[in-house]
Amino acid sequence: MDRLIGKKAPWFSMEVLSEDGENFSQAALADYAGKWLVLFFYPMDFTFVCPTELTAFSDCLEKFREAGAELLSVSTDSVYTHLAWQRNGLGKLGYPMASDQTLQVCADYGVLLEEKGVALRGLFLIDPEQIVRYSVIHDNNIGRNPDEVLRVLAALQTGGLCAAGWTEGEDTLHPEQEERETVAGDVSVRIYTMPSCSYCRSVKEFLKNAGVDYEEINLETDKDGQAFMRNRGYRGLPVTVISGKEIVGYDMPKIKDALGM
Repeated sequence: MDRLIGKKAPWFSMEVLSEDGENFSQAALADYAGKWLVLFFYPMDFTFVCPTELTAFSDCLEKFREAGAELLSVSTDSVYTHLAWQRNGLGKLGYPMASDQTLQVCADYGVLLEEKGVALRGLFLIDPEQIVRYSVIHDNNIGRNPDEVLRVLAALQTGGLCAAGWTEGEDTLHPEQEERETVAGDVSVRIYTMPSCSYCRSVKEFLKNAGVDYEEINLETDKDGQAFMRNRGYRGLPVTVISGKEIVGYDMPKIKDALGM
């Protein structure tokens, strides 16, 4: 299969057992625009390793949501099997369980075991722009660790360079000092953000690490900032204004160029 990293996530629309564990609904890729999505596949309901994974992710649900991410599990079972499993041993999870009975989504994400009609343990981190930023696929005998997924998610959200073993709260690797010194001392930087926006956090982290002072405009509360976005028709976040140049979205090459880096 072609690589997925750095590309638009394959489209999907699947029937799901809703997060309440009682009702059925639809979940599509477009529903997660503007959020991080942890999309993870597992082989089959009523098995041995799978419930340890699904409940482990459920135990970390609030941590994922605090990081601006939603969980969606996928198997080739029906939603009725999902419902029966939650009612008979698994318990409610708090996030949706999707049904890929056509096998198409599993195939599109490269996790389908064709000879068995089930999925491998594949996990994908899809960013708010719906670009695949991380994937791992491995043997079905081994369960995944949600803490490692949270670590990788936090690393991606820094927008910086993270060394092996990096953990949240640690500093990222800094650009060479010579590169920092190319930033003009009189540059003015203003950034329009939302607290829930992971790209906003990443850009702010980059500016901080580069030693660049900036003014932050919180679009949840700042009416002038809201008017600025409305008047220009901007929808992407953040909007970084560097010495009058307006850069929409997570466009690090343009931000670095505007800073003279």
